[in-house]
Amino acid sequence: MKPASNQHRAKGSFWRRAWSTLFLLPAWFAPHKCLRVVFHRLRGVEIGHNVEIGYYCIIGHVHPSRIHIADHAVITANSVILEHDNSYYYTHGQDVAVGDVYIGDHAFIGIGAVVMPGVFIGSHAVVGALSFVKSNVPAYSVVAGQPARVVKRFPGSAPPLEGHAVFATRHPRPSTSQVVASGGRE
Repeated sequence: MKPASNQHRAKGSFWRRAWSTLFLLPAWFAPHKCLRVVFHRLRGVEIGHNVEIGYYCIIGHVHPSRIHIADHAVITANSVILEHDNSYYYTHGQDVAVGDVYIGDHAFIGIGAVVMPGVFIGSHAVVGALSFVKSNVPAYSVVAGQPARVVKRFPGSAPPLEGHAVFATRHPRPSTSQVVASGGRE
């Protein structure tokens, strides 16, 4: 038998899921990027200014408030940003992996990319199309592949994982021990 706390972490509260689902279809199909951003905000996703979100993006359906997107970020069509991973819960009865996802300012998420829970994507980072991101992405770098690996660093870039000062001030990144304690990935 699976513990009730894991069941709640896997499915979230009924009312939170209902509220999130109410705005999910408009968030997917709205004809303009500004409307898609508004609907994702209504679902509970924390989104900065001037963010662009493409069609059919799945952004934190169970716990959308654990997704944090900074100013001027671009998330292209069919991208998936997960704040939880139920795979081990359903297959082995283990804990649900839950973790906040932080996307830095001016970051770009390519079409069809998947970002797993507990990932920090630095400012001005580029995630290539169809990439599977399961670990942190340094600022001012390009990652691609499955799993995503750094393929390029921009000259004069910030130290890895430092991000932009405004983003770090507004969204303090949890320590690794907090991410692990909450069930997220390192």
